[in-house]
This record gives sequence, C-alpha cells and structure tokens, in this order.
Amino acid sequence: MTDLAVIMSVYRNDKLNFVKESVQSILNQTYGQFHYHIIFDGPVASDIDNFITSLKDNRIKLFRLKKNGGLAGALNYLLEIVLKNPEYSLIARMDADDISSPIRFEKQRGFLLNNEDISIIGCWYQEIDESGKHLSDRKLPVNHEALKKRYFIRAPFAHPSVMYRRQLIEKSGFYPTDTVLMEDNVLWGRALKERLRFANIPEYLFKFRKDKDFYKRRSGFRYGWNYFHTKLKVNKLLGAPLYINLISFGIGVFKMLPFFFQKQWYHLSRKKI
Repeated sequence: MTDLAVIMSVYRNDKLNFVKESVQSILNQTYGQFHYHIIFDGPVASDIDNFITSLKDNRIKLFRLKKNGGLAGALNYLLEIVLKNPEYSLIARMDADDISSPIRFEKQRGFLLNNEDISIIGCWYQEIDESGKHLSDRKLPVNHEALKKRYFIRAPFAHPSVMYRRQLIEKSGFYPTDTVLMEDNVLWGRALKERLRFANIPEYLFKFRKDKDFYKRRSGFRYGWNYFHTKLKVNKLLGAPLYINLISFGIGVFKMLPFFFQKQWYHLSRKKI
C-alpha cells in the first residue's frame, strides 16, 4: 500500500494534449508510490477516454460520473473513497491541464513528513499559456503567518499544486459545492478556523496553465457577487475586521468588470505581486 492518494477530475472541455502532459507528469514522479484517483465528471471526449483507459499502470484508479456536477462535487466523490482507506494519510491535488515537476511529490511528501505542524503544503509555480509558453514566475509566501495574512487578499496556493494531510478534510469538511470557482478558497478558510497551518516550498514545482478563457470564467457580475458573498461568510467565520470586508467588496466589484480589464491589470501588476 501507500500513504499518498492523488485526486484529479477530467471533464468534457478538457483537451487531449493537455491531459496527456498532465497525466504523464504524475506517472513520471521520482516518488512513485501513490495511487492516482481519476474521475470523469460526466461524459468526456472519446480520445481522452481512450487515452486514460489504455494506460497500463496499476496505480491508476478510474471512476465515472454519469452527469457533470462540477469540480467540487467530483473531488468530494474521490475524497469519500480515499478517506475510507486509513492508509492514505496524504492527498495530492492535480488538474487535467497543468504539469507537475518530476520531483514535486518527493519534495512535498518529504516536507510534510519532516514538519508535523504543517497540514497543507504548496509550492512556487510558473504560469504557461495554451501552447506551453512561459508567462510568469509566481513566488508565494513560504511561512504560515505570511500565508494567513495573504489569504484575505489573494489565494495562498495554486489549488492543483497542493498536498495536504487527510486531517484537512476530516476537520474542515469537504469542498463546498455552492460557490463559483471558489471551492478551494473556502476550504483554506475553514482550515484556518481549525488552526491548521500552511506552507509553500520555495521552488518551482508546478506549471499552471492559463488558457484564453481563464479571465472570462473569472469575471462578470455573477462571479464578482459570488466572490464577495463567499468571502463575507469566510471573513465572518474567521472574525476578520471590517476593513477586510471592504477589501473583499472592492475585489468583488473589480471582478464584475469585463474580463479584458482584469487581463490588462494582471499583465501590468504580475511582476510586482
């Protein structure tokens, strides 16, 4: 058996070449003693289905949902399966369009084994476009206090780059299914409420893909309002001061703007953040 379970969701809009790169980056890890739980969140493209089912690797555990229910629901389905096995003490996330460094699991697992006070470990990452072209290097704070402070303004992790202890889910609950692209943000907030500690490895162990519709999915009135409404609830949970709610409101209003404004702001500010 193994102490590490990897969870990844695949859905109908994923692209074969991205999925191939993502899956191979996991199967080629220098630390290879894990089980790779992949779920089809509803029907997927036949070429992706054929590719994954053709892989002859006994580490892969494949599951299928009849209907697409969203990322949070798919991950929760896998987590319910993983948590039934007491030998899985660690859980790693992966997305079907990103790329993990070959040493990612070795580094993150080693860190958690050597730092029992840390429950969630991320890493620095690089952003790439649809063609794999490098866009930027993203350095995140390393220690818990800095990450806790950052949480109220920006995400402390790139969600698909994290590895966490099973206690995160056991104490904080499963991913919420009533948010729009903020299931990880709420989970990190619950973790802080439970006094679980964060860290990032100061190495580029992950490539995060930003496709042409990245900002479009994260803009508009619905997304901006959901952001503000969700952050208000988490801020209240954590006892955040009033000015944090005002900041959350400002960010929510900004996210209501057309996506090209966000894209331009990002290009101007990414080197400073």
